[in-house]
Amino acid sequence: MDKQFESQLIKEIESFVIWSKTVENSYGEWETDYLNWDRIYISTNNLIEKIPVGNWSTELVNKFLFILARDNECENIIDQLIDHPTQLIDLAKQSLSFNDFEARWQIAYGLGELTVNEEEVKLLLKQFIIDEVEYVRRRASFAYEKKENK
Repeated sequence: MDKQFESQLIKEIESFVIWSKTVENSYGEWETDYLNWDRIYISTNNLIEKIPVGNWSTELVNKFLFILARDNECENIIDQLIDHPTQLIDLAKQSLSFNDFEARWQIAYGLGELTVNEEEVKLLLKQFIIDEVEYVRRRASFAYEKKENK
């Protein structure tokens, strides 16, 4: 059963990648033109709800973070993760060195929305605060301040 959710998401991501090679992607919100985001959202939600991040392969983590990064305008996938705090925290640990900052800033933002595991979340946010990309640092700083002001 676990493989079913994994393979479904990978199939949807592959469809997105194929589509992305056929469109003009030089403008900032090109990803939002994709017509099958609903299928991606169903697949990401199934995966988040059914399989602990700790059981995801490195390939699956990377593909998930890739599609999270592409969803940087609508932010539906990060909202799904916020609804599953343990999954978000576990994914955050693996995303610190992910090469696409569009995933990292969303993870930092999401951590700021959590109301559980405050100390662990703050430790993770401190790592995002020293990210090489200014936007990630800024989003992590905002999230950290939110935690400090509680």
